[in-house]
Amino acid sequence: MSKKILFTASTMSHIENFHLPYIEEFRRQGWEAKAIALPVSKRFFSFKNLRAILYTRKLLKKENFDVISSHATLAGIVTRLAVMLTGKDRKRMKVFHTAHGYLFHDDKSLKKWAYLLPEKLCGAVTDVLMVMNHEDLAIAQKYKLCGKSNRIYYINGMGIDLSRFLPRKATAEQKKAFGIDENDFVFVYAAEFSKRKNHQLLLKGFARAIEKLKELESKGELPNGLSAPAGLSAQRLKLVLAGDGILFDKTKALAAELGIEDQVVFLGYIKNMDELYPCCDVAVSTSRSEGLPFNIMEAMACGLPVIASDIKGHRELIVHEENGLLFESENQNQLADLMTEIYRNPTGRSRFSISALEKVRGFSISKVLPLIIDIYKENYFTPI
Repeated sequence: MSKKILFTASTMSHIENFHLPYIEEFRRQGWEAKAIALPVSKRFFSFKNLRAILYTRKLLKKENFDVISSHATLAGIVTRLAVMLTGKDRKRMKVFHTAHGYLFHDDKSLKKWAYLLPEKLCGAVTDVLMVMNHEDLAIAQKYKLCGKSNRIYYINGMGIDLSRFLPRKATAEQKKAFGIDENDFVFVYAAEFSKRKNHQLLLKGFARAIEKLKELESKGELPNGLSAPAGLSAQRLKLVLAGDGILFDKTKALAAELGIEDQVVFLGYIKNMDELYPCCDVAVSTSRSEGLPFNIMEAMACGLPVIASDIKGHRELIVHEENGLLFESENQNQLADLMTEIYRNPTGRSRFSISALEKVRGFSISKVLPLIIDIYKENYFTPI
């Protein structure tokens, strides 16, 4: 009889974006692999999450899985609490949890403990823990988030497909398909419209960058090597937002309120980011919390320099003024300064682009997948 593995996450899009190559690899090696999106609520203490725990427990007892592979915060907690409730069936399962970024910092805030305590509780049934940045690794080791086994591994994310995301020059026609004019200078942010992704800060910073450029231009300080075919060169700036989410309409209203709606493109959710990135000049992220962000790695793989908030996850990928720029999280003026600076500095953009391409090679799925599969094999066939 073949071995059985269950992958759990909060959404099917998460499974599709991160785990399909792993599911396929397990199947290639003769395992029966299944993946489910758990019906969870983003509020920890909700009846929906309780129902999700009971649903998962029933599934675990019925299907007789040998390995459980849980992912991210909510789905990981729900899955492992369900494992706790399986009683004697727990003995035949090995639980591998992958943290896609802890939603807290190692500080003294109440928020930290609200997230940390459930992780510590679930650590009791976690046989193997994988983390995606060195700051989360330090947290997991300090607070013993993998229970008695203490088998904690750092991984370079889930890996990205460098044969798909690669630097290339887009045509005017390709740009037009995304609402981009040939002479536009484009910042791009691919993210869910949520509080954590912080689009509000980005729009305000972008509006301030436009104002700053207009001020410079009024003084005759045009960016070196750049022309202004449509009048003020600040009019060349465009911000492209790819994604959907609960704050989509509110963000769109803010763009209108700031008077920049003509320079912001709301694309909604798109799957062909590999075609969008080559149409853009700089990737940006104002996220408040990340594990190891795919959007940044994909942009880097396409040769884009990056401006990002100075948070864990971003710091794992971006070295300030080496392969991108970091701004103090929540600092709108600093963000605007860096957007202005990178627009005016084509030499710096080229240097960042070269360094970004070098950095991202280590995160290729062709390198990462075999290492992660080895972690599963080594720990499944070794007593814990």
